[in-house]
Amino acid sequence: MDDEDPYRASHQSGTCPRCQNSTEGDGALERLVCVAGCGEWYPKERLARVWGAIEKQPTKDPSGWPWGAAMCPICRSEMKIAYREELRFDYCTNHGVWLDTGEIERFAQLFGVS
Repeated sequence: MDDEDPYRASHQSGTCPRCQNSTEGDGALERLVCVAGCGEWYPKERLARVWGAIEKQPTKDPSGWPWGAAMCPICRSEMKIAYREELRFDYCTNHGVWLDTGEIERFAQLFGVS
């Protein structure tokens, strides 16, 4: 198996969808964290229990957002923008969810993630 394949690797690094700096894996939570502090990436596998609810959220065209579309830190494809109550978040249907700094607590409340 090729360790450089982003679809098979453990995703210990990536690119921040906000500032384009590196992200680093924290191991324990299986997340990637922007080295500049922009936010956190949670892989789809970690959110498997609530993934159906995530994908059912209303979405918005990324071109209407001030920053445009965020790119998935894993595959670099354009992510969807979704809303639940007042929380706005980005997600890649294949790989996971990007949460800007400070959004994890509200995301966990809304989706029942621990």
